[in-house]
Amino acid sequence: MPDLFAPIAARYDFANHILSGYRDRAWRRWVVKRAAPKPDECLLDLCTGTGDLALEFARLCPELEIVGLDISLPMLQVAREKLIRLGLENKITLQQGDALHLSFDDSSFDLVTVAFGVRNLPDRLQGLREIYRVLKPNGRAFILEFSLPQSLLLRSLYLVYLRYFLPNIGGILTGSRASYAYLRDSIDAFPARAQILCELHELGFRPVGYEDLTGGIATLYWGGKASC
Repeated sequence: MPDLFAPIAARYDFANHILSGYRDRAWRRWVVKRAAPKPDECLLDLCTGTGDLALEFARLCPELEIVGLDISLPMLQVAREKLIRLGLENKITLQQGDALHLSFDDSSFDLVTVAFGVRNLPDRLQGLREIYRVLKPNGRAFILEFSLPQSLLLRSLYLVYLRYFLPNIGGILTGSRASYAYLRDSIDAFPARAQILCELHELGFRPVGYEDLTGGIATLYWGGKASC
């Protein structure tokens, strides 16, 4: 897949805030709260993009060891600039890498997070396998992803926005309508919540669960790795 994020990297954060009605910030704060990180733990933020979720963890748990990994160099460059601007360049290690083939040893991280990235993986199951592999025993994974509301009324209204407004607004904000047409299509095609839970369970995650946010526009999934 070509790097659809390269042409929008500089405007990515601004567009996200506008298109989500600034709810994306609240969603990330909720991920940190639900993850409940401890100061001596190590976090891997996969598909870190411009680093917003990793930054939220760094702000709320300064002693947490954080690695942010993404395949897109332009997105990582924006993340680096943000770290320097915020004086957090020593709090987060940024690394280019493929979420399907992680370079880390087995059982390396207490926490693994992904915000709006699992949907973009060419092989979702392989990505989830890698998350499970690098988690330590008793580790936790949290996956924040766009979703379709379960309420028929909300779903109908949201699909109108998703299919007819989001690509055009995103194109105006970033200059790349194609990136937001892809976003529309990938949200529409993402599996139902029950299937994601089933995949997590089949790969060994225990317990598994999910929570809808903002009426189901976003969903937070989680899975644990049992102790040996």
